[in-house]
Amino acid sequence: MYGETSKFRYLVLAAATTTRPADFNAAALPLPELSTTDMPAQVSTKTDTPPKVYGSPAAGTAVTWQKPRPDTGSWTAALSGNVLPTKAERTNMQTMYAALGKYVWIERQMNTDDTWEGGCALVTSTGKPIPADGYVTFSLGLTGYGPKYNDTATIPAP
Repeated sequence: MYGETSKFRYLVLAAATTTRPADFNAAALPLPELSTTDMPAQVSTKTDTPPKVYGSPAAGTAVTWQKPRPDTGSWTAALSGNVLPTKAERTNMQTMYAALGKYVWIERQMNTDDTWEGGCALVTSTGKPIPADGYVTFSLGLTGYGPKYNDTATIPAP
């Protein structure tokens, strides 16, 4: 095995649920290991309205520069790869494809790590597996709903 791969596990959430299910560790559905994944988190910035300055400042005056500060956070996840799934993994892939437009609880673990990261996300895009010499393509896009936890074992109890 070259490079890092990612293991994913998920559950489709019941309507109006956005928290990690209590039985997640036992009930989670695994996906095939993927070599191309990304789960970035972003923070937008917010600044006060800067003063209007027309032309150059008068001699001896200075422009006041605003300092941005963190505002809201968001995260996404992109999964893709060519996989040779087992029968159970293929069923789990189909269940995930059928969850388009629904919320899932999803977690990722890198093969060099022992922690799971993730959270609640909306399934925003899915691909269609196309066979290629026994392998199939897999692609999925998610938009996080709420926080992305860098270690889901540390999620506080509700």
